Amino acid sequence: MAKATSDFDITFKEAARRTLLAHFDKMMSHLPGTRTGEQMEHLHQMRVGSRRLRAALSVFAKVFPKAEFRTLDKQIGDITDALGAVRDLDVQMDYLRGVRDPLPENEAYGLTRLIDQLSDERDERRKELVKALKRLEKERFAAHFRKTLDRAVPPPVGGEAAERMDDVAVPSEFKRAKQPNKGGKKATRPEPKSQNAKNAKEKEA
Repeated sequence: MAKATSDFDITFKEAARRTLLAHFDKMMSHLPGTRTGEQMEHLHQMRVGSRRLRAALSVFAKVFPKAEFRTLDKQIGDITDALGAVRDLDVQMDYLRGVRDPLPENEAYGLTRLIDQLSDERDERRKELVKALKRLEKERFAAHFRKTLDRAVPPPVGGEAAERMDDVAVPSEFKRAKQPNKGGKKATRPEPKSQNAKNAKEKEA
C-alpha cells in the first residue's frame, strides 16, 4: 500500500530547522526583559524557551557536525542553568511568602529571615546571570546559532517566508475557482479534462 503524501509533508531537516528556529526566537524574544529584571515573567519564559530549545537540539542532533552540536549544546546549557538558578529561588521565595503572610508576626519571623537569605542569594545568582547574558552577546550567540543552523540545514528558496508552515502552495486551478466571474457569481471549480470529454459525448448522444 502506497504511503499517502500531502503538501504538509516535510523532511527531517526541514522539521529541524522550523522547530529549532521557533524555540530559539521564543527564547531570545525574552532576553531584553530578562536583562532588565523588571518582570520575573520574562526570566521564566526565557528559561522555558531555553529548555525547549535544548531538548529540540538533542532530538535533531544528527543534522549538525558533532563539534558544532557540542558548542551549541554547551552555550544553551549554560544559559539554561543560569536562568534556572534565579528562577528556582523566585519560586521558593514566592511559596514561603504565601506560607508566612497569614501567620502572626512572632511566628512569621523565622520565615522572614529565611526569605531575606534567599533574596541575598538571588541577587548573587542574578549577577551571574547578567554575566552569562553578556557573554552570549560577546560571543555573538544569536548570529552564531543562525549561521550554524544555515550550514547544517540551508534555508529554503524564498527566505524566511517560505519556512512558515502556513505558506503552502495552492494549485492554480483552485485559485481560479475561488475568483468571481464577470457577472458577479462565484465560479465553480473546473472539472477534470476527462470529465469534460465524458459530458460532451453524453450531449452528442
